Amino acid sequence: MKILQILSMYHPKGEETLRKSAEVIQTNNYDPEHVKKLLQGVDGIVLRAPGFINAEILNEATTVKAISGAGVGLDNIDVQYATKKGIPILHAPKVNTDSTAEHAISLMFALMKKLLPLHTEMIKGNFSYRNSLFTNELIGKRLGLVGFGTIAQKVAKVCSIGLGMEVISYVRRIDEEKLKRAKELNVKLSQNLSEVMETSDIISLHIPLTNDTKKLITYDLLSSMKPTAYFINTARGGVVDENGLCRILKEKKIAGAGIDVYTQEPPSPDHPLYHLDNVLLTPHVGGISEEAAEKSSVLVAENLLATINGERPKHIANPEVYKESVN
Repeated sequence: MKILQILSMYHPKGEETLRKSAEVIQTNNYDPEHVKKLLQGVDGIVLRAPGFINAEILNEATTVKAISGAGVGLDNIDVQYATKKGIPILHAPKVNTDSTAEHAISLMFALMKKLLPLHTEMIKGNFSYRNSLFTNELIGKRLGLVGFGTIAQKVAKVCSIGLGMEVISYVRRIDEEKLKRAKELNVKLSQNLSEVMETSDIISLHIPLTNDTKKLITYDLLSSMKPTAYFINTARGGVVDENGLCRILKEKKIAGAGIDVYTQEPPSPDHPLYHLDNVLLTPHVGGISEEAAEKSSVLVAENLLATINGERPKHIANPEVYKESVN
């Protein structure tokens, strides 16, 4: 069995799992022309962003039986075209729920407690900076969640039950299951995104990047936020109009933002976010705690190996590739 690994996996345990059962060809060059040269006889591919698999590569992947992302996200793989080619696309959903939720909450605390400017002034010896600003409490504030999946629900549980925040969540559809979970977590559900954006003290995004969600968060929606509100994104950079966000922050129409994900990763060295004093930036680390990275990498490796060996995968993004065998 031969596996093509594009970039490192999130934890060496996953790579060890692959190498015990397969010949692994590893490359850090994800240029399509280079990748295509490595595809001969390859049974499976595992990759992480910013590596990608597009239609051009898939057309050359004649021996590939399965492709897996290195974690949860699959926006760097053309899943639709892979499905047409009959190739299962695998991932490791929900493994990083706790890690991502904790990172989003960490950004909330850091922004509300103004940890970055306080640290910056403290190491300058400016202890009196404490007299120039107030920090803010989270208790009693309204948290607006965009999405209500497992990560958003974890954030809601901590913030509503643990911190005494009022939580409202935007969802496109409301069903009985969501209503039941919302009641358990003391969360209000809303199908009105404008309402959530306009009335919340903190907005936190928890939705995947799809054709429907691309640039869902527009400049106008951001403009409707309270001037004292904070914006947090640990989901995907592409769900936000990034130019609009930079403009909002530059104009200081909101209090600030905590950003872990970007439209282009890594961002260009001259990205305007780097020049703003009201933003806290992290390099897409929300979902890769050591615990989550180890669990997800091993799960990805085991799932990929099993699928290549003819087993039905436990975690698959396009189960329709098996519809003929099911019927």
